[in-house]
Amino acid sequence: MNTRLAARRAGGFTLIELLVVISIVALLIAILLPAVSAARESGREAKCRAELRSLGAGFQTYANINGDALCSGSFDPDVANGRDGPVDKVGWVADLVNGQIAVPGQMLCPSNPARYNQKLAFYPAAIADQLARDGYNSNFTQAWFMARTEWDPRSGNTNLKRVASTYGPLNLSALKNVSTDRVPLLGDGRTDFDETVLGARAVKSMTDGPLGGPYGVQSYADFGPAHGRANWIGGDKRHNKIRSSIVFADGHVGFFEDRDRDGEFGINRATRPATQKDLGSEVFDGVLSIGRRSEDVRALK
Repeated sequence: MNTRLAARRAGGFTLIELLVVISIVALLIAILLPAVSAARESGREAKCRAELRSLGAGFQTYANINGDALCSGSFDPDVANGRDGPVDKVGWVADLVNGQIAVPGQMLCPSNPARYNQKLAFYPAAIADQLARDGYNSNFTQAWFMARTEWDPRSGNTNLKRVASTYGPLNLSALKNVSTDRVPLLGDGRTDFDETVLGARAVKSMTDGPLGGPYGVQSYADFGPAHGRANWIGGDKRHNKIRSSIVFADGHVGFFEDRDRDGEFGINRATRPATQKDLGSEVFDGVLSIGRRSEDVRALK
């Protein structure tokens, strides 16, 4: 009896035993995979924050040798529409690459679904690809404050994306009335599924600036969630990200949550003045020169 039992066991596992083992292994994988995935995503998020800190330090380095100006403008070659200039000559990316301070194109956020800046679409594919290879690219989005500072009433123009309508690149001297730890410079960029460069998703180049006119509340809708996992967002977003990191003028990196799960950091237009839906008061959204919100032209005179 014992001899027959030993012979049967020596012949291998029974079908039932194999099924039990397979079930246990599958259960362990199902338990471990979410933890492994969460750890991997946490690592990507930490890398993104580290890259933003490095870029923030790079802006300070640039300012030290350029009269306290944090950059020369935005990453925007649309000069026919009053924008900055060739992306390898003008703008925060060119500043860092050409000054041998940093290479933004090699410092992409791995969590963000986008891989390119939307403005590379202004170039033929071969040139855009080469620019990206040379480091003139980013999947972070610049804050309007950093590129434009404030509307210039002398310009007589209220197109706030144009250089000539504003005071231009942010100088540290313009932050006398606002704490530097509240002024955003660069953050994870919003990405729309239908906007692509070289076959991959792209981020917005710069936030829109004051909503509804020169003295409106800052619109940060072009910042966007790039980290974490939540419910899937459809439409033109098509991702499940929920958090975003932003580097501020003092060099620290804060992170924020897309509370209403619409894929962007929108504003509530039903209130007056409009209010931020997702970003708190730690993100300044008023007028730098007076250090607060204002929709009153007389407040700036």
